[in-house]
Parts: sequence; C-alpha cells; structure tokens
Amino acid sequence: MQNKQSAAVHSVWDRLKASGLPIHSFLADHNGTLLIEEYQEPYSSRDPHRMFSVTKSFCSLAVGYLLEDGLISLDDRITDYFMEYCPSGGFHPWLREMTIRHMLMMETCHSSTTYKVNKDGDWVASFFLTPPTHRSGQIFLYDTSSSHTLAALVKKRTGKGVLDYLREKWPATITFSDEAYIISDPFGAEMGGSGLMARPMDLLSLGRFCMDTVNTGTGVFADYLRDAVSFHTPTLHAGTVPEEQQGYGYQFWRIRGGFAMYGMGGQYVLFYPDSDLVLVVTADTQYHGGGNRILLDIIYDSLTEFLIIKTPDIEKEAPLVLNASFQLAENSKGFSNISLICDKSGGHLCLQATDTLFHIPFSFDSLSVSVIDKYRQRIAVQAVRPAPYMLYLPVQIVDECVGSIHIILRLDNDKITVWMHKIEETYFNEFEGFFEGMLTC
Repeated sequence: MQNKQSAAVHSVWDRLKASGLPIHSFLADHNGTLLIEEYQEPYSSRDPHRMFSVTKSFCSLAVGYLLEDGLISLDDRITDYFMEYCPSGGFHPWLREMTIRHMLMMETCHSSTTYKVNKDGDWVASFFLTPPTHRSGQIFLYDTSSSHTLAALVKKRTGKGVLDYLREKWPATITFSDEAYIISDPFGAEMGGSGLMARPMDLLSLGRFCMDTVNTGTGVFADYLRDAVSFHTPTLHAGTVPEEQQGYGYQFWRIRGGFAMYGMGGQYVLFYPDSDLVLVVTADTQYHGGGNRILLDIIYDSLTEFLIIKTPDIEKEAPLVLNASFQLAENSKGFSNISLICDKSGGHLCLQATDTLFHIPFSFDSLSVSVIDKYRQRIAVQAVRPAPYMLYLPVQIVDECVGSIHIILRLDNDKITVWMHKIEETYFNEFEGFFEGMLTC
C-alpha cells in the first residue's frame, strides 16, 4: 500500500506540473514519512510563502490552546473581551449574542468582512462597530474579520501574537522556521485571517502534528482539534468547488475524504485521515479562472482509491415535513410573510412581497420547473437539505434572465432565518439579504 500510495502522490505532482497552473510547491507525508518535496522556480525550500487564509486555521489552533489554558470558553461572548469598542448605546443585541464558537464556525452576525466596508478604520474595531446584518449562529458566510478578531483575542488573553503563542505550546517535534511571521494590518494587529508567511515544510510539519493529534492525542487541546476539524455548519450554498461544499468546522474546511487548511490562490494543507496522508500545496491561481478546481480535482482523482467518502443522507435520517407560515420583520425589500409546505418529496415556498406573491415549487429528487411571478421567467429548482434544520433552494433562471437565486432557510422552533442571494444582471433585486420571521401558524 505504501508503494501504491507513493506512486499516486508522485503522479499528482506530474499532473500538477502539466496543468499549466503556477504551482510553487508540493509536499506529502504518509504516516510520518516524507513521500515527496518539490518546488518550482522562482520558489525554493528556503522561501517563505504567503499562505493567506491558512492563517485562519492557525488562529483556531491558538483558540484550542486558550481553551486548554483555561483562558476562554467557546461559548463566551466576544464582546466581553472587547468592551473598549462598546458604543455609548451598547452593543447591538445580535453582536452581543455572538460567541467565540460562532466566530470559529463563520456564523457571525456580519455578511461580509467588516474592515473592507470602512478601509480607513481600525480593523479590529470594525468588527464591533459595523452594524450587523442578521442574528449570529444562523448561516455560514465567510467573514475574514472574524478570524482577524480571534487573533486579537489571542493577543489580549496571552500578551503574545498567534505564532509566538503557538511556538510556546507546540512540541519540539514541530520544525517551524524561525523566519515565519504573520503580517500586521495598518493598525498593528496581526492579520489573523490572511497574513501568515511561512515555508511549505513548516505546514507539512505542523500538518503531521495535527494528524497525529486528531488520531491519537489526549487532553483538552486534542479533543478541541478533533472537534475543530469535524462538520459543524453546511457550506453548500457558499462553495464554488466541491471541496468548498463539504462543510466547515472551526476555521477548518471539510473536503472530500478529509479536512483542510485552505488559502486563497491555491494554498492548501489537505488531510486524509483514513490514509494517514498530509499534503501541502502552494501556488498562485488568482489569475487563473477555475484554477483551484483543476488543482483540487487532480489531487482527488489521483487519490480516489485511497479515500473513504462519507456523505450523510439527511433526507432519509429525518424527513422534513412542514406546513407553516411566518411573519417577517420589517425589511427594505418589502417582504412581509413567508410560508413553507414541505414533505419528503418536495413542496413549495411562498414569499409575500409588497405587490407580488412569489411561488417557488421544488422537488428533492428532480428539477421542478415553473414560472416565477412578476418576472414571468421560467425557473427550475431541486432542493437540498444541507442539515436537518436547513433547506437550500438553488433556483435556476432559465429564460431571458439566465442566472440563479440562492435561498437558505434555517428553521429554529418558532423562528425562521432566510438568506437570499441573486446572481443575475438586471432584475430580482428583492432576492438579496437576510430576513427573520416568527411562526404565525
């Protein structure tokens, strides 16, 4: 098996080089043995590389050690640690309810990275001063300012930066280069969401430690890490490639056959526990449309025979049977009510707008084709249940207005949270944003 696995890994490198993508490095470790370490010019083994959002996973590891050291609880409210940013009227209730766990899961009350809204303001402060768009703990939406604030939390609780704190906690077996660092934002705080500069071998060494800890580690940190790399929230609505649609843990992605540290432009630490295999890739796919998918598909296709894919069948576990109406809170889009009828085969969603009642039929087994009110455009919907409490309607628009509307409904006892996002050039502007409602019948 070792020889077959080694041959498969080497074939990955051959295919990556032949892909035409700017791959900078490729490394692999199986059960503690280095299988391959390759670099392409202008990069060498000595060069630090920008790892972008891989940094988020480092913040998660640091949070695990904060937990082990008794410095936090995952259910602590983040505002309790940053009262210096409390406005005169107090924090918004949705922000005040946000926990460290929500931040780790990317289920914050912000729909986007807050410091990109006001680029001249303090990045950490922006997380607390930007008006929230919805209640925390509802739906996964990628928020780099959350990770940035977690890095600030590490500094606040320990007096150390993320890497300094991790180096203090890590065992000597991790050979992490002294030159590695995290870039600071314009206001002096570490860029916890994207700033890691490190060598690829640093990531492979840390990756082996993480794999061993997940497999055989004991204690608070090991229990945390096993939890962190597990499925916590669905990402089917947010991912553009299969590896981004498998779910999210605590600043770790779930992928086909395992979990990952995941960075923009093709920076990956890929973990395949059933094969005890850790891969590291660095690249720059930012200018190459679809480059990440090509890269990840090469790896997945080459290693398929060694991977065990576990996909829960949520529909069979607990069929969603519902006939309910909800009154929506006042919103800028003019929606007042939403009703949902659903059984194990399908159903329909009705949205009452100011001048229109939108009917959206759906099926779980095939595309349900209909005409959407007001715009008189054909739509096709095959619904998905990413989690027992959630319904996802990817609405294809198949007439003149080619595009799509994405609707997530999260049900929580007598409350519903709805997120809608349209991808269409001109119309359907009401299908955008967050909506919250209470059960009426």
